[in-house]
Amino acid sequence: MKVAMQASEQRDQRRLKWTIRLVSLVVVLVIWQWWGSRPGMFALAPPSKVVPQLAEVLGSGELLSAAVGTLIELTLGYLLAVLVGVGIGALLGLSTWAYHTLEPLVTALYAAPMIALLPIIGIYLGFDLSARIFVVFSWSVFVVTVNTMTGINAVPTQLVDMARSYNASRRQIVRAIILPAALPNILTGLRLALGQAIRGAITAEFLLSMSNLGKFIFNASSTFNMPRMFAGIIFVTVLGALLLALAERVERRILNHDFHQSV
Repeated sequence: MKVAMQASEQRDQRRLKWTIRLVSLVVVLVIWQWWGSRPGMFALAPPSKVVPQLAEVLGSGELLSAAVGTLIELTLGYLLAVLVGVGIGALLGLSTWAYHTLEPLVTALYAAPMIALLPIIGIYLGFDLSARIFVVFSWSVFVVTVNTMTGINAVPTQLVDMARSYNASRRQIVRAIILPAALPNILTGLRLALGQAIRGAITAEFLLSMSNLGKFIFNASSTFNMPRMFAGIIFVTVLGALLLALAERVERRILNHDFHQSV
C-alpha cells in the first residue's frame, strides 16, 4: 500500500512538473509572437515565421547535415576533455604535491575567458577540424577537472582512516572508498562540461572557421534572414537540451545502480 502511494505521488509530481513546463513554454511563445509581430521588430522574427522556416530546413536535410559535423567535433573534444579532466582532477585530489603545484594554474585557466584565446588557437592549430576539437576540449576540460578534484577532496577523512586501520592499501582505498564517494561530483562535472562543450563547438564554428551549425546561423544573420537564423538557434537549443537531458538520465542511472550495489 505504501509503495503504491509513493508511486502515485511520483506520477503526480511528474505530471505537475510537465504541466508547469508546458504552460511556461506556451507563455513564452505567446509573448514572443506578440512582441515579434509589432511594427519595427524586424530583428525578432515571431514564431509564426520561424516554425515554417525550421520545418523547411529540417525537411531539406540542410540543418541535419550541418548538425552531423557539429556532433562529430563535439563528441571528440568532449571525450578528450573527460579523459584528461578526470585524470588531472584525480591527480590533484589524490596528490598533495600535485595539488599545491598545479591547482593555482588549473584555477586560473578555469577562470580565463577562453573565447579570447581563439586567435591563438587559429594561429597554431589552423582553422580545420583539429582546431575546433581543441576549442571544445579547452572549454570543457577544466569543468571536469575542478569537479573531480572537489569530489575527491570532499571524501570524509573518517572513511579513509577507517580503511587504513584495517590495513587497506592505497589502491584499495582509492578504488573502494574515494572514487565511489566522489562519483556524484564527477558525474555532475561531466554533465556541466557537456553544456560547455556545446557552447564551445558553436563558438568555434561561428568565430574560428565557418562550418556546420555555426556557418548556418552566421550566413542567415549576415543576410538578415531572421526566421532562418532563429530556426538555427532553436535547433541548437533543442539539440543541447536533449543532450543534457540524456546526460542527466545516464548520471541518474549510474548513481542509482551504484546505490543499489552498495545497499
